[in-house]
Amino acid sequence: MSFRDTDTTAGQFTSAVSLAGVFVRYAFYFFGMIVFGLIAFGLIWLWSNRVQVVETKPGFRITDGSFGRLPVSSDVIVSGLVGRVEIMQYGALDHRGIDLTVAVAFPPPGGVQTRPTFEPRDTKLLRNMRFQTLYTHFDLETRYGPVHAVETRVETDGRWKQCLAFSSRFDTRAVFLSGWTCDATGTKPGADALACALDKLVIDKELPTKEADAYLRARMTRAAYCAARQVTQSFETGSRPISPPSRWSQPSARTRL
Repeated sequence: MSFRDTDTTAGQFTSAVSLAGVFVRYAFYFFGMIVFGLIAFGLIWLWSNRVQVVETKPGFRITDGSFGRLPVSSDVIVSGLVGRVEIMQYGALDHRGIDLTVAVAFPPPGGVQTRPTFEPRDTKLLRNMRFQTLYTHFDLETRYGPVHAVETRVETDGRWKQCLAFSSRFDTRAVFLSGWTCDATGTKPGADALACALDKLVIDKELPTKEADAYLRARMTRAAYCAARQVTQSFETGSRPISPPSRWSQPSARTRL
């Protein structure tokens, strides 16, 4: 092999190495741009779906006399993922007396409008409390539409407080009603009383979406109507008989979560 052939081979090898280096460099840039884009997309998604507290009052209230004398607190939160949720709380869950929490949810426009499961355990209101779902279910009727409720109990102040958690079954996806009510410690909340309390929901101002506003206002003009009946789940829940309250163990402070 002549020196000329050797130089040619070396030059070809050098060119190949240079091309490989260029390819690796641009591939690194390309994948770096992809990773950066994914990170940026994730940050934008998190930012757009962050939960914000809005300094305003909910557009509804409950006019039932049983709860009207209780201290009232409210929250309005907005998120790109869940839309807008307005919450009215009558009384306090961690007190021994009765209380009622009602949340009206308005899904975001164009979002996946699925029925929310607004159970107490899903909110910060039960952040430091034990919560159990029991196996007694009720179908409630109100002028706004049907509502489903289930018996629950919450550990508060060293004892179990008995509650009913509820979620609407309205024939619209524009608005959802959820929440819970708890009776005085040692007594059972009444499904009929809950149905009548929800039937006394009143709209005070224009709601966030036209569809929700039209739906609730049209039904608010109807005659008052409330009823409740106990039902059996249509699917196997693995339920078992619940012992009477007199046999429930009393939780101690050491067992709290």
